[in-house]
Amino acid sequence: MTDLDRDPIVNVVHNGIKHGIRVAVDKECWGSAVVLILAGIDTMAYLGMPATQQDVTRMDFVKWVERYITFPCNEQLTGLDLYGARCGMLHSFSTVSKLNRDGKCRRVGYMDRSVPEIRYDPKIDDDFVLVSIEALAESFFRGMDKFLVDLYADKDKAKVADDRFQHVVHSFPYQPENNRCQPSP
Repeated sequence: MTDLDRDPIVNVVHNGIKHGIRVAVDKECWGSAVVLILAGIDTMAYLGMPATQQDVTRMDFVKWVERYITFPCNEQLTGLDLYGARCGMLHSFSTVSKLNRDGKCRRVGYMDRSVPEIRYDPKIDDDFVLVSIEALAESFFRGMDKFLVDLYADKDKAKVADDRFQHVVHSFPYQPENNRCQPSP
């Protein structure tokens, strides 16, 4: 392990969040990839909250999505679409959420890959949209990269983020102590 691996952006973002999503996508664990992407968006919204705020809210998530998640096609997902998707996937591993049932967002379904990346036809179902999981992952990665540049361009926000990074899960490989379980010379 290098000292760079201890850097929160490398450790948490690249070796943690992005790596987990890539593994899930590469192994075609589509539901797991979606859950990790949506949880990752929550994490980015948490890092970007004002210093006076302790808990990420729906509006933090929605604002983060509206600013940082874009697709290379005409159709886009709204922040509420993805928040409803988050609620459905994280609470019941489904495409249905209270927001969707209340008519506040479209139900989001998933495809492994597609061009265009988002498919929506209100003549078929005005309440349902499909998104490519691979495109969602790539959009999230691009959004994270842009967000981190924006975040660290502001020294006050950077300090808050640095403090919050201390509470986000980091991973370090197990390294046994050198002198335990070793034969005597």
